[in-house]
Amino acid sequence: MERVKKLAALKARAPLLKPKSDVIRLSLLEVVSRDRSFLFGGNKMVVIELLLMLAISLAVHGQSGDTISPNQSLVDGDTLTSAHGIFELGFFSPPKSNSRYLGIWYKNIALDNETIWVANKGKPLTSSDGVLNLTRDGNLILLDNSGNTLWSTGITNIVNPVVQLRDSGNLVVSERDSNTIKWQTFDYPCDTLLPSMKLGISLGTNFDRHLTSWKSDSDLSPGDYTYQMNPQGVPELFLRKGNAIIYRSGPWNGNGFSGRPDMQENKYFKFNLVSNQDMIYYTYEDLNSSILSRIVLTSDGKVRRFISYTSRPGWSAYWVTPKDDCDTYSTCGNNGVCSSASIPCQCLNGTVAKDQTEWSLRNFTSGCVRQPKNLSCQEIFQELPKVKLPDSSQAISVNRSPEECKCWCLRNSSCMAYSMVEENMCITWTNDLIDIRTFIDGKDSLYVRVGVSEQDCTCVKEPEPKPVFVIVVPVVLGFLFLVCVGLFLCWRNQRRIQVDNTAEQNSGLTMTDSRIEASPRPEIQQTGELRAIGIEGSSANAITNNQSGGGTERSTTTSNFSLDNTAGRVLGIFPSYNLCTIEAATCNFSITNRLGEGAFGIVYKGQLGEGEKVAVKRLKHLAWSAHEFKNELLLIANLQHKNLVCLLGYCIEGNERILILEYMENRSLDIFIYDKEKSILLNCQKRLDIIIGIARGLQYLHQDCNKNVVHRDLKLSNILLDEEMNPKICDFGISRFFEGDKVQERFTTRPMGTIGYMAPEYASYGRFSFKSDVFSFGVLVLEILSGKKNLGMVVDDKRTDLTGYAYRLWREGRSFEILDDVLKSSVPPIEVIRFIRVGLLCVQENNEDRPRMAEVVMMLSSQDVLINSPKPPKESMILTQGDMASSSPQITSMTTGR
Repeated sequence: MERVKKLAALKARAPLLKPKSDVIRLSLLEVVSRDRSFLFGGNKMVVIELLLMLAISLAVHGQSGDTISPNQSLVDGDTLTSAHGIFELGFFSPPKSNSRYLGIWYKNIALDNETIWVANKGKPLTSSDGVLNLTRDGNLILLDNSGNTLWSTGITNIVNPVVQLRDSGNLVVSERDSNTIKWQTFDYPCDTLLPSMKLGISLGTNFDRHLTSWKSDSDLSPGDYTYQMNPQGVPELFLRKGNAIIYRSGPWNGNGFSGRPDMQENKYFKFNLVSNQDMIYYTYEDLNSSILSRIVLTSDGKVRRFISYTSRPGWSAYWVTPKDDCDTYSTCGNNGVCSSASIPCQCLNGTVAKDQTEWSLRNFTSGCVRQPKNLSCQEIFQELPKVKLPDSSQAISVNRSPEECKCWCLRNSSCMAYSMVEENMCITWTNDLIDIRTFIDGKDSLYVRVGVSEQDCTCVKEPEPKPVFVIVVPVVLGFLFLVCVGLFLCWRNQRRIQVDNTAEQNSGLTMTDSRIEASPRPEIQQTGELRAIGIEGSSANAITNNQSGGGTERSTTTSNFSLDNTAGRVLGIFPSYNLCTIEAATCNFSITNRLGEGAFGIVYKGQLGEGEKVAVKRLKHLAWSAHEFKNELLLIANLQHKNLVCLLGYCIEGNERILILEYMENRSLDIFIYDKEKSILLNCQKRLDIIIGIARGLQYLHQDCNKNVVHRDLKLSNILLDEEMNPKICDFGISRFFEGDKVQERFTTRPMGTIGYMAPEYASYGRFSFKSDVFSFGVLVLEILSGKKNLGMVVDDKRTDLTGYAYRLWREGRSFEILDDVLKSSVPPIEVIRFIRVGLLCVQENNEDRPRMAEVVMMLSSQDVLINSPKPPKESMILTQGDMASSSPQITSMTTGR
């Protein structure tokens, strides 16, 4: 009887034994050796059972996969791997720590060993003797070497339980027969949110799934920060430090959160918010199988999205929030609006700073207070476009049409503002508006209740009767005044036509005259994120070369090119818009629609009545006639190529000269090349495709269009990207047009372009030709592949430029080292080195050594073309504006550009 009891005790201990064959064998033999009567007491059945048990234990250890069954254990040193080898479960120690934790991590991204879930957070193991065991009733338990429970699921009464680590990273406990999930790690996130995980709350049970930061990278105890769904009012995500709100995402607008305008569905991610009577939660999906992503709440209180390509290990930051001061909760206090301007906070119309002294000291947290209402004036709603909607904890959302929403808010005196999201979802605010900020590319508009100003308000007064003569006399005088104005305008228009005709007859200038050069104009320096094609109105300058004297005699004759019937037919291709339509498309040229501003024009984002997005370039009021402006349009009428930005229309009304241009969704190439977070979206093949696209567009300008063009300002910021990342060349404001190949080179005493991209003969001596653009293209190639700017490089503590450094590496057989870090692990070396070599051919010092663009396209497109060895570029292309001015007083540079 005593032997039977010992055997029963041994069976009870078996599930907790380490699944290593030597440990199991020694443990069983140790029990047997302590009671030799097992072997010599004559009870053969007991011995057989014991040996059977040993065999079973050894078989258990030999079993590997993604599951754990009852009586199986996982010990330190062993791991559980998901079916396709994506995730691993096991024991680990954080950096600079000897503590041991049970966790899950990505198996194939071992360089970082970033855990996505930890079981015993705050209760580390002090040695490598931890054991994970699944009991017969389905409880998953983590024990230390003393048999103390450090963590468990607390789930029991499961019939035939099994534990499985899935390829989603979810560790589940389920019934083997029905596959019904009884417990899962996705319900208990730590600091990481994975695709298909839910970040939200169950309304019936108040069960909250949220992220909690670690105290530090080495201390995996719960930290100070949480990131969770706020179910009150209109749902949004809150980042808190303790109970204090640090950041909020803004309410959901149908495509993403209002505070994250860059959060929109694309070919990489899909976002979703589910809100019903049972649950409110946010989730996302990875749409590209070659990219892995995770959202992490780090110990410094930042929420970061990381991505990793399956073709190469390692994580890269994709975005981070809070990103700036305006992301910090209530930076400008109640009724304040935060922007990225030099003075970040402004009060909403109808409110004033609560404490002007604090505001003058740049402490805006006291916010703004409403001014007393003028009961004799109307109230209207003023649109605040492209904003992060206010804190919606106490907001109300109902299904209403835009007109119903506006009327409801207007009828309720307590309604301070409203917004329309998800087509017919009306959100209204009845309290102070907190935590508003503006974005350049925001998606949401807030309509704020304001009183009409005193001078414009419609006062509620009874009209007083007036004598008849008080009405009749002003009407008659007004009519006579209008008649006089009309006659004057007719006379002035007739006079202008006569002057224009005289100028045309006297000038005799044509587009084919090789002595005609459009007057150089400064570059439009665009401070926004979008660059668009620019055509500046210009007069014609007659240049006469005095060959005998060896100098250049310059005489300027201002005239207009003739606008014949052919020109009129060409311009008929482009729609002519009236000023009213353009004002409506740009919200009356609202500052929030502004994309960029330069010396001669401002670019706005607009949306035409049919919903088409456009870029609107409003040229500043200079002395340009409608005739001159139309001739500028005529110059680009025949520039039609898939790698050039299209002109869509124009407006000539009064003094207004406006161009309607194609809108590029992904903005300019420099944003992706120079930004570490966005550069990972341009893999090797995409960058090579962009280079070839630019080359083909430039080849078209140089030889395939009717009037060949030298661009003269080719740079990354003048390459725009459409939705599919196809490149398009823009900004022809300082371009020169030639008829055929007759003119190989021209001279100007005022070279214009961007330092770092200008060919040496152009920057130093004012000589420009098609080969000047070839040099700029070569710089582009090297910048696109390296992710570095041409100027300002420091190598071995010496200041140099990219072209010289790239040539040195090529000469030493180390061209591969110039590549952007995000390309080095997935690049086809031979093809990329060929592109680098072509780029070096384009930046050779002597312009005669540089290839034509047709040859460049052929070398880039075919591996069979023999490519010559490049000669060295100019020793240093680093010239500051001051250096250029001192070297030649006649040279006028434009801007260093981006």
